[in-house]
Amino acid sequence: MNDQSDEDIIAADQVLPVEDGAEIKRRIAARNAPKQWRWMGNYGSPFDAAAVANQEPPCVAGEVMFTVNGSLIPAWMFY
Repeated sequence: MNDQSDEDIIAADQVLPVEDGAEIKRRIAARNAPKQWRWMGNYGSPFDAAAVANQEPPCVAGEVMFTVNGSLIPAWMFY
């Protein structure tokens, strides 16, 4: 994740609201960095992770991975 600034780093134990995840995604995408897999944090539900994945630039089929880890939904996105 060589194009992430300190403000874009997401702690592994942090739970993000959709708004924060979407803002981080917009900031990174605005840099016109090449597409790569990025850690996008934990969300409270799969619906929240999907909402972030659908923000600009939207992730298409195969560009989102998330799992269930107790009450957390860890997410990785390719954008």
